[in-house]
Amino acid sequence: MEAGGKVDAIIKTGNKAVYPIIFPSDYSGLGSINCYVYQNGEDYTLIDAGIKNEEFEQFFYRKLKEYNIEINQITRIILTHFHNDHIGVVNQIANEYPIPVYASEIAIPRLKCEDDYLQQKLSFYYELYEQYGVPEFARERMAKMENTLQNKEHVMIYPPILKLEDGQAIGGLRVMTAPGHSPDSICLFDEETGWLFAGDFLLATGMTNALIDHDESGDITNPISQYIDSIEKMKAYNVRTVFAGHKEIYENLNEVMEKSLSKIEYKLQKVVSKISEGNHTAKQLGDAIYGARFAKYFTFIISEIIGLTLLAEQRGLIVRELRGEDWCFSVTSLIDQ
Repeated sequence: MEAGGKVDAIIKTGNKAVYPIIFPSDYSGLGSINCYVYQNGEDYTLIDAGIKNEEFEQFFYRKLKEYNIEINQITRIILTHFHNDHIGVVNQIANEYPIPVYASEIAIPRLKCEDDYLQQKLSFYYELYEQYGVPEFARERMAKMENTLQNKEHVMIYPPILKLEDGQAIGGLRVMTAPGHSPDSICLFDEETGWLFAGDFLLATGMTNALIDHDESGDITNPISQYIDSIEKMKAYNVRTVFAGHKEIYENLNEVMEKSLSKIEYKLQKVVSKISEGNHTAKQLGDAIYGARFAKYFTFIISEIIGLTLLAEQRGLIVRELRGEDWCFSVTSLIDQ
């Protein structure tokens, strides 16, 4: 199989197989929303569950029919993380018959839309955007969070969710925590075949957005630092084929990991350079680096700026201090050119 070449064909090795469900979609400009049925002998695992809309649901059941898989043959559902483009048909399947659903422990309150979690999330982002001096750009996102809190029954996962732990074996797969894109992200690895079900860990084109989030205590995570750690961890495994949550199935993971690490270093250098030129706030950095795109893609860009400044601070390249009510950055040491 050529890197990035095979999109929608059954992959088989011995008594194991992968049945890709690749839904063409312009969602977030990613081209497709992917989920997979993984067969290990007579055991079938659905890994991720697409997006919640009628078009995907019809596509999903049509693909199962093409593959001659009955819904009640599926032994379990495993969710790689809590984002809504990975959980779409969970409730529909669980309504048809009882099926265990698994996710990382961190994901469970998010998937269940627990009140304490939703309130914590709301408070965290209100404070975050105030401290970084960008509340006017965040109004739309905060309104969506308020709406979720008031209407959680439309987005929550209803069946019980069983927790997965790092290193746990389940259905022929090994669970691997891989935070970065989200704090709850996991990958699933078949050590025998070298198949990695990666969720949104790394796509064929490289890193996904490292989204600012909070941990169980409500403290900010350092997503880009987590991403680096997850990539370094993955280097120890002999991965042959990556089944990603979007775009193509691919085989050149080592190359994708190195390109992603290089891109982080390039962006880090750019942020530190822009701070040295007098852009001391998150808004100034957003305008200097992204211009009009800062407002248009605010959620993603502010996450990147915060993540890169946290990484730069962690490495001793910048200092961060409150001036008035906003965080401001100053350079301590330029990255070597």
